[in-house]
Amino acid sequence: MAKKAPSGPAPPVLRKLGINETYQLAMYQLDQYRGTTVSCRYEIPPHLAAAESRAQLEEAVKVAVVDIIMRHPMLQVGMVNATSKTPSWVQLPSLDLTQHIKWLYLPEHEDFENKVQEIFCAQLDDRFPDVAIRQPDWTLAIIRQGNAPVMEVLLTWNHPQFDAMGAKVIHEDLLERLNALNKGSRERPGLDGDVLTLPPTAPLLPTPLEGLKRLPVDLKYLLKAFWEETRPGFLNRDISWAVWCPVRPSPYKTQFRTFFIDNASLLAIQALCRQNQTTITGLINGLALIAFSSRLDAAAAPAFQSSTVVDHRRNLPPAPQPDAPWGRSDRAVSNYVTQCLHKWDTALVARVRSKLPVPVPVPAGDEDASQEEGLGRDLSADLQRELWDLSAQNRREIVDRLEAGLRNDVVGLFQYVTDWKQTMKGMANRTRQFSWLVTNIGVLDGGNASTTTTTAGGGGDGQKWSIGRAQFGLSTEVPAAAIEFSPVSVAGRGMSVSASWADVAVDVAMGEGIMADLERWLGQLAR
Repeated sequence: MAKKAPSGPAPPVLRKLGINETYQLAMYQLDQYRGTTVSCRYEIPPHLAAAESRAQLEEAVKVAVVDIIMRHPMLQVGMVNATSKTPSWVQLPSLDLTQHIKWLYLPEHEDFENKVQEIFCAQLDDRFPDVAIRQPDWTLAIIRQGNAPVMEVLLTWNHPQFDAMGAKVIHEDLLERLNALNKGSRERPGLDGDVLTLPPTAPLLPTPLEGLKRLPVDLKYLLKAFWEETRPGFLNRDISWAVWCPVRPSPYKTQFRTFFIDNASLLAIQALCRQNQTTITGLINGLALIAFSSRLDAAAAPAFQSSTVVDHRRNLPPAPQPDAPWGRSDRAVSNYVTQCLHKWDTALVARVRSKLPVPVPVPAGDEDASQEEGLGRDLSADLQRELWDLSAQNRREIVDRLEAGLRNDVVGLFQYVTDWKQTMKGMANRTRQFSWLVTNIGVLDGGNASTTTTTAGGGGDGQKWSIGRAQFGLSTEVPAAAIEFSPVSVAGRGMSVSASWADVAVDVAMGEGIMADLERWLGQLAR
């Protein structure tokens, strides 16, 4: 049965949604986006891992989550006037934690890894309760099996609430609070069973990006953007747009795939990145270009555009708002990301294609052999040199975007949008611009301080909580990039690389083939 909206007077309004928050809300309401998930595998101290300690484990997690809710006010707030042009965040009197913390206990015979991936994929496409319910749109799904010394914690949220860098902060802070609870009291003011009564004083919310920094837009940049937005489709002669992948809004279903890279391989890849003046983000962009160029011919895609999500917390004032409970600007759980756009022109893509290996003939109808022997072969030395040039170029573009601050940033253009729903409906009827997107939330501190002595099963001090791995995924963003790559790593413990795409827009064989390329080539570079 659906939960009923609360009765009584409307809660106090705290502030209007910011530009990024309003844009994301419109996508959600039009069913162009559903959820984002960052999951971490927490390694449980032995005294809490035993089956008889289940109640103590659940209580420890609940109390730690309460601490995180109080530290990050965006986890406390609901929304009103969601369907209007000026939706607002409102103060809630209490939270029912059973709506936010879900424990899933697997039977011993269940395949834990497969079940985690199954639940992860389901979380991406789940919808949150109607905003009239007045509860924050985030959940923690915690998966355990027997008395195993690990639990998978999937944080899923609606993007208006915060961005993926905020999710990374939440996981890191949750780990810190769990370890602090080993030594401190578990009594929390306002917590009565599973109901958390929030303080009567209004929480201080992080200020939106446009409230902290100016978003200057040059006239030339504005006019160009206006022309691209309003011109008839037949006048768009830019062959780098993703014509090969038309926007199809429904039926809504996300295809999600992931692979993991161990720490030794990751260290080897990072050393090569430093040697070639690039980063993992730049490398993923470079590998994606080669993969797309190999799987689409020049007639379908003579050139490409892609996008990289960039975190502007580094461009915020170093000191947060007075009395901010999150402590530092870079620890704010809010929406502070924008995008850096990249164009891979016809000459560059033709040069990449000229260096691709000629597919090896395979027996007719042998699709597996075609994947492995045709397009899935190792990168030649010549193509590797091209790859590092592409990756370094991509890194320079990202650095230039960050150093420019927020001048001529896409969020600056968002200031001029008066009806986000109409704008996003229009985007769903236009040619797709980006073939791929990369969003990398970087390295998560998993509490593995003594990484040199860390084994595959633990993270140093056996009495402490730690994080062994992380995974990051996005639901389909209907009018956005055809395929969205989302890497994340844990310090000292390796990296995952994930990808998602719309089931009705990208052929599954195409998506899986590109992921197979990236996995194979990253493995080759690690060797």
